[in-house]
Amino acid sequence: MLRTLVRSAQAGLAALTLTAGAAAAQTELTYSSWIPWSHPVNQEIYIPWMEAIEEESEGRITFRRLPKPVASPPAHLDAVRTGQADVAFTVHGYQRARYAAYLFAELPFLGDSAELTSVALQRTHEEFLADKEDSLYPGVHLVGMNMHGPGVVHHTSTPILSPADMEGQKMRTGGPIPLAIVEGWGGVSIRQPAPKSYEILSAGIADGILFPFESIPSFNLTELIEHSTTMPGGWYSSSHFLIINQRKYDALSEEDKAVIDKYSGEAFSRLAGAGWDRLNEAGLVTMQEAGKQIHEAPPELVAALEDLNESFTEEYYAGAEAEGVDGEAMLEFFRQQMNELSSM
Repeated sequence: MLRTLVRSAQAGLAALTLTAGAAAAQTELTYSSWIPWSHPVNQEIYIPWMEAIEEESEGRITFRRLPKPVASPPAHLDAVRTGQADVAFTVHGYQRARYAAYLFAELPFLGDSAELTSVALQRTHEEFLADKEDSLYPGVHLVGMNMHGPGVVHHTSTPILSPADMEGQKMRTGGPIPLAIVEGWGGVSIRQPAPKSYEILSAGIADGILFPFESIPSFNLTELIEHSTTMPGGWYSSSHFLIINQRKYDALSEEDKAVIDKYSGEAFSRLAGAGWDRLNEAGLVTMQEAGKQIHEAPPELVAALEDLNESFTEEYYAGAEAEGVDGEAMLEFFRQQMNELSSM
């Protein structure tokens, strides 16, 4: 009888152990990336972020990198919201109406360090927009946001050192600020996806391109570009954000939510911004070692862009106001944060 009771107790203990194990089972999160997993941005930013969470959670949280993106780049917000993937990053500029309040992050002259601009952007979000996350990011949990650092003008044969140099040039542009600069100075905007950059430059469809330094080697453009013109604080920038499906996040234990939260907010912004700084510096070095010409914008060119930027800024204020946001206060706060961060 005693032996039977012991065996029953042992069986019950084993069952409890299995139940506890099931309760602490792994949570697998699927990640959809619209850039290849071999892309430097994934290698420097998103894969290290995933690995840090996997290690911190002692394997309770794992990520499965989907072999192909589940949607186009602009559609990744909806893809995560609807559960086609659990995690992804995307770009505020892809949904300009929804994210009008953030579009100051595309303006010229914001800063030369992606880490600093990323942290300043995150802090600006937390100051002005954190209470609007349910409407701005419906169905998803916002991890954090970052910027890609200063945009640069690149050309296959001609240095762009004055507004007149842009006249008649065919330039591949992404966001609205590069487009407005090119067309404002008499150039022709070529609107093609970034992965087609090599094709359009090598075929002469475009004469030049506006990209951060990172993108030149990333898209195999080093052999095609001969001249690059930098601008203090950047010709433009772009802001990105990382999201998790809200239901998946809510289903995590409090312990595992704390792991995600540890690598969210400003911590994520610093990680992502520092990664972009390393990549932009590596891109610059690659071009220098290849003998490419790197030009600093002369005062005439800086002044001309400042003139254009006045209209860009007014347009941002109007767009933000239409969404019920004080864009002027947000931009001023961002600049204050940049001053504080730069002085540390």
